[in-house]
Amino acid sequence: MNSDYIITLPKGVEAKIKEITLSSDNQLLILGNGFDLQCGLKSSFDDFMKIRNTIYKKINQSINYRLRNSKSFPVITITNPFGKKQCGKTLPYMLWDQGLTVWDFILDEDKKRRKWFNIESCIKRWVNYRPTKYKGRENCYKSNVDWICERYSRINWNSETYSHLPVDAESCIISYAHFFYKWNGKPQTLLNLLLDQLHRFEHVFAVYLKEQLKKSHTYKHDSTNLILNIANDEIPHRIPVLKADTAKSEFLGKPNTINILDFNFTYPMIESWKKRPYCINIHGQADENNIIFGVDGLKLTRDHEDYKSMVQFTKTYRLMALSGKHHRSLVYPHRAGSPNKATSMIKFFGHSLDFADYSYFQAIFDEVDLYESDTRLIFYYNGKRRNGEKGNKGEKRGVKEEMFREVNHLIAGYGESLDNKDHGRNLLHKLLLEGRLTIKQAPLAYNPAYYQ
Repeated sequence: MNSDYIITLPKGVEAKIKEITLSSDNQLLILGNGFDLQCGLKSSFDDFMKIRNTIYKKINQSINYRLRNSKSFPVITITNPFGKKQCGKTLPYMLWDQGLTVWDFILDEDKKRRKWFNIESCIKRWVNYRPTKYKGRENCYKSNVDWICERYSRINWNSETYSHLPVDAESCIISYAHFFYKWNGKPQTLLNLLLDQLHRFEHVFAVYLKEQLKKSHTYKHDSTNLILNIANDEIPHRIPVLKADTAKSEFLGKPNTINILDFNFTYPMIESWKKRPYCINIHGQADENNIIFGVDGLKLTRDHEDYKSMVQFTKTYRLMALSGKHHRSLVYPHRAGSPNKATSMIKFFGHSLDFADYSYFQAIFDEVDLYESDTRLIFYYNGKRRNGEKGNKGEKRGVKEEMFREVNHLIAGYGESLDNKDHGRNLLHKLLLEGRLTIKQAPLAYNPAYYQ
């Protein structure tokens, strides 16, 4: 029995996984940000936000210097959201001139609560309405937008209003709304402001990623190597289904049997190469300036009067708005009597498996009929993260057990969506017993057998 087929569960329960014969060659690779990080790209929000915080600190230093030396503030000319020039010398003008958005401050405050950046959670927390106790009434739907509207109505505007440091998220939103958006104080128009600011934030992040791609001379080489490793892993008889011919700049083997769903904003292969596996950057590409941040629409309050404005922040809505291309199907469904066409393996690498992208995974599992089909799920953890440090055994074990928890949460959550609740409850056990669930260290090393 190959050791790759042994899964040690977090509670010490061991399940031996039997090897099954693949019904077809078709496979889907699902890539998350851990893929780009492993390929040496500084694509994390943490790296990006360090630069954004540096901009704010420089503004802070400039203002403090002028205050200490009794120097007047310069008049700054900016282009407002309506494309018109306007001048001012207050703090909001300085922030706007340096390209800072309200989402910079929202994210920074959120990280202080959770210790990492999670833009999807931030968007949902700011735009969604949730039941709360308000003025003695139970289950009154309120959102951060409502609180800002109430605060805005009580402000006595003068030349000193919001001209001081430090800046928090609410004060940035209110000052931008007043000075640049000519806000009418209504929730719907404030949601539109937040969406416009999100577009600006996305553009800045796209520019940052393009700069990182220019600096990284090995990204495409490393990403191609990692795709080859993942695509050829767990293939029967160890005969590569994907190889790279560097002399001819093309892929060999069966690239048409490999589809890639990439949650990153970077294309993972050299665009000029021929016979590439089919790849979709589901949330856009930095090079095409069409990246999107959004929330899963399943948990939004649908019966609220502002739902039409809130839904603009969902990934599904924004994908529809940006869609101009025809995309072929990424997975081949299970059909009784035609087992040789179904997607045989779905491989996950570098994705956190969090709720923000759950709708995609649910749709994929539904399409392959995960309970009844022979489709295998392979989840790769990375105990050798490319961070310049050698992880100890304890850290590697922690990464592995973290993946166990994430997979358990994903499969259990999907099981709850099945019509047959008995099937849903035993889905994880069924996958294990049938040898259709594998959790293992990702194959990272260069393999010359995958090159022509």
